[in-house]
Amino acid sequence: MPPESKSRSRKALHWLLGAGLLLTFDFAGRALAASLSLSVPGPVLGMLLLLLALMLYGRVPYGLGMVAEQILRLLVLIFLPATVGIYFLRDLSGGDWFALLAAMVIGTLISLTLTALLLNHLIQRRTRRRGEHGQ
Repeated sequence: MPPESKSRSRKALHWLLGAGLLLTFDFAGRALAASLSLSVPGPVLGMLLLLLALMLYGRVPYGLGMVAEQILRLLVLIFLPATVGIYFLRDLSGGDWFALLAAMVIGTLISLTLTALLLNHLIQRRTRRRGEHGQ
C-alpha cells in the first residue's frame, strides 16, 4: 500500500474515532438527562462531560480536533435559520425589538470578552510552559 494511502486511511480512522467520541458523549449526556429527569438538555450535559474528560486527559485527541475543526467551519450554517427567522418578526412592538437587540449585543459582547480572556490565559500558559522547557 502506498504511503499516501496509509496516511489517508490513518486520518480517516482518526476522524471516525473523533466523531465517535463526540457521539458517545452526546449519548451519555442524553442518557444522564433522561435518567435524572434534569431540565438541562442532554447535549449540553454531554459537552460538559466531554470538557471534564478532556481536562482529565490533558489534551485534545488528534481525531477529535479534526472533527471539531470541520464543525467550526460549518458553524455559520447552524445560525443561519435563526438569522433568517428574525426576518419574519416584523410585527414585534418597539419594546420587543429593543429587548431582542439588547440581548444580541450583550450576548455578543459577553462571548467576545470570554473568548478574549480564554485566549489570553492560553497564550500565557503556553509562554510559561515554553519558558520552563527552555525553548
